[in-house]
Amino acid sequence: MQINQYNVSVMEIEIKNEEEFLQFIKPKIPLLKDYLLHLKGDVSRKIENFLDMNRVQYVKNLHLTQLKRVKKQELPIGVEVCDRVVRSGEEIVTRNTVLCLKRVNDGASIKTSGNFIALDSMDGTAECSGNFMLFKKGPKSKIIFHNHVLDNFIDGCLYKVSLDEEGIVIEKIKE
Repeated sequence: MQINQYNVSVMEIEIKNEEEFLQFIKPKIPLLKDYLLHLKGDVSRKIENFLDMNRVQYVKNLHLTQLKRVKKQELPIGVEVCDRVVRSGEEIVTRNTVLCLKRVNDGASIKTSGNFIALDSMDGTAECSGNFMLFKKGPKSKIIFHNHVLDNFIDGCLYKVSLDEEGIVIEKIKE
């Protein structure tokens, strides 16, 4: 036995009027070839023939159950999530913690009095006066923590920079 699992894009359409459906679907045939159509309602022989002729995959009147939605976890107050590339010439200035999920390009600047976390490559300037920074320094990045430039102490590994009673602590987390 061989089992394969696939993720399928399904478009659910409820048909109430045959002609209205055909008029709607005809110009969209090239787009719909990448979908599995789940047709609900009155699926006539004319509709089936049209979809078969255009090689559009479909199923009729299935009962699909919705998955339970996982409760969205709330971010702590004061966290700004940047879910895009921070481009050259762009500047983000905030008092909150900054979490960058995507790249920070050379020439981009992030200044925060909160914490700073970069999960992708960090090639811009990051200036932080919070409790910690977590990042992987790129070859062109400039890292400033509590007004101290740290470029000479950090290579391209993953680092955590924090502050304790004795001063700035630079901890290499991963090569």
